[in-house]
Amino acid sequence: MDQTRQVDGSIRSGASSRMVFIPAGAFQMGDRSKKGWASERPVHPVYIGPFFIDRYQITWRLWQEVCNWAQGQRYGFDNPGLAKGDDHPVTSVNWFDAVKWCNARSELEGRTPVYYTDTDLTRVYRTGKKPLTRDMVRWGATGYRLPTEAEWEKAARGGLQGHHYPWPSQGKEFGDHLDAGKANYADSSHPYQTGDPPYTTPVGYYNGHQAPAGPDMANGFGLYDLAGNVWEWVWDWYLSGWYAQHVAMQRDCRGPFQGKYRVIRGGSWRESAFFLRCAVRLESSMTYRGDDVGFRVAVTAPGKKILAG
Repeated sequence: MDQTRQVDGSIRSGASSRMVFIPAGAFQMGDRSKKGWASERPVHPVYIGPFFIDRYQITWRLWQEVCNWAQGQRYGFDNPGLAKGDDHPVTSVNWFDAVKWCNARSELEGRTPVYYTDTDLTRVYRTGKKPLTRDMVRWGATGYRLPTEAEWEKAARGGLQGHHYPWPSQGKEFGDHLDAGKANYADSSHPYQTGDPPYTTPVGYYNGHQAPAGPDMANGFGLYDLAGNVWEWVWDWYLSGWYAQHVAMQRDCRGPFQGKYRVIRGGSWRESAFFLRCAVRLESSMTYRGDDVGFRVAVTAPGKKILAG
């Protein structure tokens, strides 16, 4: 198969047509309401350079297309994945699967892979369970990667400051700003909540044509499902007291240098209103492959200055 062909609207230079450009700038990261967990505080400024991020969570269709190509390219995934349908988010893939899939999609499209198994960045990460460190990542590459935790939260907030969710939602209790017409969470009563789980909705389902009825829930950047549907893997190691450390405020922060767990963000179809907030950060084993976890990918913007730290 031709490695340079288009996949799901993606192109060889710049970003996929599924992606949205997030401009450079600082934002306030964390929970300003003081009603969340201590790990979400203190609120602190983080400057993030420009990047692209998926408008939607990775679908089952796209996951399979890349995996089918990767089988003949020395890739090995731990899990086959699971989904409710072709246009639903892929679930039941662990952190290692998500990272290797990013590399496979990059190679399929003729992009430079981001993740490697050595610090010389010569051996592309394709198989096994490698708990990568920052110096095994080619941050300025044209390939796909998981967003950092700070990138994810900036994208999720959509330009809003101090709101609970990706839409206008300041003050009051969390649940006052959430209903079944806004996001897929526990007891949403949507048409796909039948049969066996996962009880996901198609990506971008909350575009104004959802049932129960609701408005178009794209956030200020035009992104969907940052609250609910499935949790999303990000790059960072998890540390509960990370926000209190000075290095957490560094430009283009990429999280702790090491750890035991990785971070997942955004909540899922299983969770209550509390867990769908933009500030919520949960730790997860890198081998976890629940039917409530998926991912979306990012691409470093051309010309972005990559800083250490």
